[in-house]
Amino acid sequence: MAIILIMIIERREAEVIRGLLKTKKWVLVYGRRKTGKTFLIQNFITFDEYFFAKKDRTIISQKGGEQKTISYETFLELLQRSLAEDRTMVVDEFHRLGEDFLDRLHAGGSRGKLILVSSTLSLAKKVFGRNSPVLGMFAEAPVGLLSLEDVLKKITREGMGNRELVETALIMREPTTIDYFSGEKQGRKVLIDILQSTLNTIPALVGEIFGEEEKTLSGVYEGVLRAIAGGNVVSTEISSYLFSHGLIKKDDPSAIQQYLNNMLSFGLIKRMRIYNKNKFVYKHVSPLMRIFYYADEKYNISERKPSQQEMERIVDDIMPRVAEDSIREFLSDKLGLEESLFEAKDFDIDACLLRFKEPEVAVEIKWKAKPDSEDVSKASASLGRIKVKRKILFVQDKKLLGKAPEGIEVADILSFL
Repeated sequence: MAIILIMIIERREAEVIRGLLKTKKWVLVYGRRKTGKTFLIQNFITFDEYFFAKKDRTIISQKGGEQKTISYETFLELLQRSLAEDRTMVVDEFHRLGEDFLDRLHAGGSRGKLILVSSTLSLAKKVFGRNSPVLGMFAEAPVGLLSLEDVLKKITREGMGNRELVETALIMREPTTIDYFSGEKQGRKVLIDILQSTLNTIPALVGEIFGEEEKTLSGVYEGVLRAIAGGNVVSTEISSYLFSHGLIKKDDPSAIQQYLNNMLSFGLIKRMRIYNKNKFVYKHVSPLMRIFYYADEKYNISERKPSQQEMERIVDDIMPRVAEDSIREFLSDKLGLEESLFEAKDFDIDACLLRFKEPEVAVEIKWKAKPDSEDVSKASASLGRIKVKRKILFVQDKKLLGKAPEGIEVADILSFL
């Protein structure tokens, strides 16, 4: 039995926010919903009072363990007085207060320490927009998913093989999934439970990011996620997908660049260089979102109820590619190198990690229980054709592979923890 014991994870973003609070800047904490922004602030940042804005613009005030509801005008008076006294104040879901709230902040001057928290892109962008009344007053603190390394270090390994350890951790990067990991089922089995219970939740997370005034555009943003999940990972392919589904009026990659930039800035997707080519690919940031949109695009899981066996086949199909992407990101972060891919006419490399745009580490990832001799031979041949300082064959468990090919380092996840 492999029971996950979860400890409270102090994320690296907490240190960033604490550092920004030592400057003369106020701080804007933003990111899509359900990434743990509120939990992060309430557990790892010292503040004097916490305000939560409701949709009707009334405010829930939390101070010293007490909670009460106050009016918007009372909130403004308390906020301005507290900032004038150099206190640290937090306003969560500030975008619900409207643009006039930013005008009121500007009128009061940048005294004290203020943390604004938002899960809506449009208002977050307006803080840094050219015509923003508070332009220059805030420092950015984006909050994305938990890092794979942070999760790996906090879960127990008892009774878990390396495959289950990695796959469990990459799913748990989404804070909302952690409660699912409390018993015997882990990894792919829990992922199936999550998918079947969040068929409506995951698309809703995307729509809520962009705010009411951009609801008509949210279909385009979701279309981008579906395109990428289906293997359309360059801008020309994404544009063609959106056009073929009637989401844009013209098949023009330049017309979708702003959509892509918005999604990049809000942590929904990331852009990765193809080494030695003037080409970039786009990937999902969230493994869970990628798996959901892949399964829905290919198997239409949101419109029907797939059987347990079918869900198992779907997850078995996509998980090696999700693990590959997660491991590439993990290694680039761990080694302090830029994440990229390598493509040639007759071979490619799963991970080409760059220092100052030049390849330093090449990695082939074989995500199966025990790669056979043909897998090892192919990986060795591909790695042998690229000039780098370090060549790695990354497997689930290096103890099962035996002797490493000459000039190649065999590693697994425990090699880097």
